[in-house]
Amino acid sequence: MANFVIISDAYWNDPFWGTQHYIPHCLAREHTVLFVEKATTWISPLKYDVPRSRVFGGAKLKRVTDNLFVYTPRARLPFDRRYRAISRLNQELLAGELNRLFEAMRIAGPHVISFDHKAATLFEKLRTRGKKCYYVVDEVSEFDWPLASKKAVVEDEIETMRAADAVVATSEPLLEKSASLNPNVCLLSHGVDLPSFSASAKPPEALREIRKPIVGFLGKIEAWVDVDLVAAAAGLLPDASFVLIGPIRTSVDALKGRPNVHLPGACERRAVPAHLSAFSCGIIPFRPGKLTQSVNPLKLYEYLAAGLPVVSTPLPAVAPDEELGVCTADTPAEFAAQIERLLASDSPDRREARLRFSENNSWRKRAEELVEFLGVSA
Repeated sequence: MANFVIISDAYWNDPFWGTQHYIPHCLAREHTVLFVEKATTWISPLKYDVPRSRVFGGAKLKRVTDNLFVYTPRARLPFDRRYRAISRLNQELLAGELNRLFEAMRIAGPHVISFDHKAATLFEKLRTRGKKCYYVVDEVSEFDWPLASKKAVVEDEIETMRAADAVVATSEPLLEKSASLNPNVCLLSHGVDLPSFSASAKPPEALREIRKPIVGFLGKIEAWVDVDLVAAAAGLLPDASFVLIGPIRTSVDALKGRPNVHLPGACERRAVPAHLSAFSCGIIPFRPGKLTQSVNPLKLYEYLAAGLPVVSTPLPAVAPDEELGVCTADTPAEFAAQIERLLASDSPDRREARLRFSENNSWRKRAEELVEFLGVSA
């Protein structure tokens, strides 16, 4: 049994889980895992929906399972995405905090995996003989963080990639960028929590009342979601219902007033399979841009695990596949036509192919591949 420390850029109880949640969750089946939540800053409650208890509550350690621990670090100085000196100081403070925790928990030689792009100083200061890995899932320079400096974000990530023993990237564009800075890189696409998907999943009552077929999107409705494309496609397919499930963090004025468009809000993570069971087709309507061109959409894997055909705007990580019923389109007319075609041509063979795909792309397999890449022995 090996020891892993996950430096996260998220909270363990986030309503939407991503790679930085599923990987430690699966690693903890066979290894000891310490999940370090992102540190809040003293002004976080002013910028985000962060409870003040995370700022003033001090450090906390919670045992989630026999092998999985979640640590909430002390609050840090603000502006660490703007000023690199503050970033380095915050990393040094966290390293001291974790070194003391390692001793208290008797965690020897842990392997450190950071999902935070600010980790070079942390890697240097942590007292461990284990591997230090940077796991990159997004083009972080394209995020519109409040008070951040793009130059500081880029330089911090470059320094982290160079300081790491290994880098894992989730898409080809991210892999290409990483390989220019670190020779020890690996491509690991996202996965799916297959055990949570079941043929017995029943749609919630609110979705059962919506007219079929349902063309659905499930995820955060951010600025990179092309709501204009969805609105236009909905106008071309008046007999289909378009349902977008998730927290709304951008203008959706283009969707309002359309009788076949529904915005029911967010759902709990554990309810995702049940909501997807109401869909007839899944969509990934991302706007073109550097951020979306580097993404590997987690929802693609969830749609396929739910047995759904998928229509996406063109993305490097979404390869058209007739066997699976996955296709791309970039105009409203093409998008609507592909939805219509996939709904009419779906078959048991395609649904069986999607199940096989999901079995080969589970989070458990991704965790095993990560362990193998890092050369970690039990």
